[in-house]
Amino acid sequence: MGGWYLQPDCNSLSGESFVRQIEVGRRYFKEKFGVTPTVAVNFDSFGHSTGMPQILSKTGHTGYLFCRPMKQEQPFDMREFMWVSPDGSKIKAARAEDDMVYITRYGKAYEDISRKASYYKDKEIGVALWGVGNHGGVNSKKDLEDVERMIKETKDYEIIHSTPEAYFNDINPTIEYMGPVQPKIIGSYTSMNSLKGLNAELERKLFNTEKLLSVSEITTSYKPDYKKLEDATKAMLKVEFHDALSGTVCPDAEKSTVELGKGALQTLEDLSIEAYLSIINREKKALPHENPVFLFNFMPYERECICETEILLMDGLLSDTEELYLKAFEDGKELKVQRIKELGNINYDRKNRMAFKCNLKPLNISRIDFVVEKRPKTNKPILEGDYIYSNSHMSVRINSKTGLLDRYIVDGVELLNGGAFEPILSVSTENPWGHDLIRTTSSKTPFVLSKCNHGITRDLKQMKVIEDGELFTIIQSIFESGDNVVILNYKIYKEEKYIDVKATIFHNDKDRAIELKIPASFDGKFFAQTAYSIEEFPKDNNDKPTQRFVGFRNKDNKALVVYNDSVYCSIADNNDLYLLLLNGAAHAAHLVNGRPLIKEKDRYIPYIEQGKHEFNFRLSYDSMNSLERNSDEFLNIPYGYNYYPHGDGCLIESLVEVSNKDIALKAFYKEDNHYILRFINNSSVSANTSVRVKDLSINLNFSKYEVKTIIYDLESLKERRNFIKE
Repeated sequence: MGGWYLQPDCNSLSGESFVRQIEVGRRYFKEKFGVTPTVAVNFDSFGHSTGMPQILSKTGHTGYLFCRPMKQEQPFDMREFMWVSPDGSKIKAARAEDDMVYITRYGKAYEDISRKASYYKDKEIGVALWGVGNHGGVNSKKDLEDVERMIKETKDYEIIHSTPEAYFNDINPTIEYMGPVQPKIIGSYTSMNSLKGLNAELERKLFNTEKLLSVSEITTSYKPDYKKLEDATKAMLKVEFHDALSGTVCPDAEKSTVELGKGALQTLEDLSIEAYLSIINREKKALPHENPVFLFNFMPYERECICETEILLMDGLLSDTEELYLKAFEDGKELKVQRIKELGNINYDRKNRMAFKCNLKPLNISRIDFVVEKRPKTNKPILEGDYIYSNSHMSVRINSKTGLLDRYIVDGVELLNGGAFEPILSVSTENPWGHDLIRTTSSKTPFVLSKCNHGITRDLKQMKVIEDGELFTIIQSIFESGDNVVILNYKIYKEEKYIDVKATIFHNDKDRAIELKIPASFDGKFFAQTAYSIEEFPKDNNDKPTQRFVGFRNKDNKALVVYNDSVYCSIADNNDLYLLLLNGAAHAAHLVNGRPLIKEKDRYIPYIEQGKHEFNFRLSYDSMNSLERNSDEFLNIPYGYNYYPHGDGCLIESLVEVSNKDIALKAFYKEDNHYILRFINNSSVSANTSVRVKDLSINLNFSKYEVKTIIYDLESLKERRNFIKE
């Protein structure tokens, strides 16, 4: 029942992942059973995001049946209610309440169902879930016989073997509730970043690959292998299983799930390269002195962007006083370029990595031609004292005594109250579920600048300029706390208002969490992106499930915002924002009847997060209406592929374009013989845009937080209420 591919984690999925779980699951139900479930069921998922009523109602559902959070975890006074999304979508929802949740004990169905029925003495109708085993569903002969006997013997009420659809047809809740349905199983927001970060990457790669395949199939003769795409999609959906993505599995399950996800990433990369080649092989041949680089813009509008590429040149091994340098040209116009360190470490001048600033065509390939020249070698500046920089948008300072960003002024507004991105080591819990907790961490201790006298940081400088040029400067600060190391690279752009930060973390501890602190200078509303929505949270120092952006909103509807690539838990303590990166729990350490959490602590036990981790952030000051777009831009900076085409120069036109950049394109993929485009207005105000697909156009009007689906069949363009095929 329920119609999902499987029970997903309902806190950490993007909105589009929810749609795919339902789309693939319902297709299976239709194919195998000839039915389409209308009541969604997630009995064991640990919490349920604010935007789910819109997702459920626009995928053909009329009801939602769940168990968690249980009554003691979120004691709202309603078992049945109308659940309302911020966009105004509504759906019937019901929580089946009992300490045994969806389970009945073996041979105890009569007793357990009687207890569950007693919760509905004040109701005309109620629901009792039964079935033996974790997740329920197994029926023993004795239990079946006992239930039949119970049906005959019970006189106070009628017992019926039933379905979720029948139950929801008979209830008509009038109480309305808007907001999340969140549990206290808060460790699941942070445990096992190996899977959370992997799934975030899988989501981006899948949805971008779909866009690339759609463009290439429509504009060239390329025929994608959709079976491979389907396999990769199902692999991602398996990674999103709630007991896996929550980070509450044993080491073997972590390993197998990571391997599954990485295999899907490779499949998607192969499909992307094939589609890329189908487009760029039309490009004209390069002249002997040219090195072409191609980039695909995943945004449906022209975009200025700083991108990177690596090129292997013909010549190498220059003198110590010279270096090879690449000039870049786009449509004959010279671009700003900065040479940066290549990814490898071969001391050979043929390999060049370059950053360059270019203008990318809407949802299309752009070509940049690089030509090589020799020039005198330049040295990076030596940092003495604080790093201070100002441009027309912002003023920044990185404090040499602390290694922290302690000034960030944008358009004359000071946004920080102290050092930002301060690494914090906190006492956490060995329990990856975090049962009965409202916050994972306590006893916060700041990291300090490393002495760089041992281990992986030996002989390094605690703060140093590692890149400097026409486009940006990168300052590296190295911190330590006990055996834990955090390396922060601050990328300060010469012409932008935002700052990018890369955190490389070596977690060599147990039951210790690692956080980053950003202290705001103003008293703003705490908000974060969730699945197809933005949610406001209280600033109560408790863990909150968050996704790709989080921050504080001021009275002018602007925000100090942090974009990220894989953080799922944030905390606001007054005006201090904490990003909880790594939890430090043990694998599958679960509470059992008051017993010690870990039985044998006198031997080495590998803890989940031990080892190396990387996180990427962007700090900015933006309008609330533009957060979804800015997040997509941060997460989808295209890489420049160096390739030598052999075509006739017959280029494709940009296939899709929007007039309003703040209306974000979240999906563009093939469904049967047509294509689906899905857009979101993820803001608190209504908006509109025109959408052009090839030579057709349509005007769309969005209410707040609304998601819309468009069908393109090569001959027409029309809106469809449902996200998926009915």
